[in-house]
Amino acid sequence: MEIKEKTMEDQKVAIMNYKGALKDMDVLVSKLTGWVEIEEIETAGDLFAIFYNNPRTAKENEVVYDVGIPINPELDPDETEEIRIVTLIEHKVLSGIHNGSLDNIQESYNIMAEYSIENKYDIIGSPKEIYIKSKYEVDNEDDLVTEIQLPVIKMG
Repeated sequence: MEIKEKTMEDQKVAIMNYKGALKDMDVLVSKLTGWVEIEEIETAGDLFAIFYNNPRTAKENEVVYDVGIPINPELDPDETEEIRIVTLIEHKVLSGIHNGSLDNIQESYNIMAEYSIENKYDIIGSPKEIYIKSKYEVDNEDDLVTEIQLPVIKMG
């Protein structure tokens, strides 16, 4: 797995906050993409999720996460009861690509955490998974492509 430091520029996103089961993400994605389509929102990137606890170890209905999609920064769409418009401010991340099923994505997280320790990075925020090729776009889980981003600062 290749891991690199990236600076993420300010990014305007449509986002939904949620606490519940990870399997509910399909419903959230459907609501978000439906809103994008109905409101004719120009997107500027791939669907993503930000996790505030570990979905693989949290109790089934206690996973805390956001589902979002970057939108054209020139737009100023109306928020809904569930969808907010926010700007993610510029920050540094360690970025790595996980290929294949999300069932074994924890292995990629472990590799990235080890890399951060060995290279004197401090992870300072919640991980973000960007679904470059998501289950909504491919038929075979082996074809999934997910970018993992860990917000970091360089120590020393």
